[in-house]
Amino acid sequence: MTGLACSIIPADKIMLIWNLQQTDNKTLYTTSVAETSDNDAQHIFEACAEKAIQMLNENILDDSLYLLFEWNTDQASLNIVVTDASKTHDAPHSFCCTFSSLAIELARLTEDQRESYTETIKFWLHDYLASCTAFFSYSLVAIFHSNSRKNTELL
Repeated sequence: MTGLACSIIPADKIMLIWNLQQTDNKTLYTTSVAETSDNDAQHIFEACAEKAIQMLNENILDDSLYLLFEWNTDQASLNIVVTDASKTHDAPHSFCCTFSSLAIELARLTEDQRESYTETIKFWLHDYLASCTAFFSYSLVAIFHSNSRKNTELL
């Protein structure tokens, strides 16, 4: 695996620095942020989606069907992949943003509060994708899950 700085994307006033990790024929773009305010978090989620959408032209395979957003509440991380109908064959580029300070805050919440925050994330992503003309250029279905690829929801 190699780790190289890839690109910087503005998210409102926030700059995301994406790092590259390559293994075999796969490339993982990673970033980590410490922001925890709802406003900053929303812009970061949007910037992550934007980064993934910018790469769709070279990331869609013949069997690609979904743009999958995976939220891990325990790690406070968002993974974004393009995958097939079975959700087992991912495209070569994937994206992961870890919210290091948010993980600490989420750990202090009740299960209901954590679920509410997950619903907020889904809303932010849905709202962003609904107005993202670049995403409309592709025949992908946006889906989301927070526990298993077997339990995805449409965005």
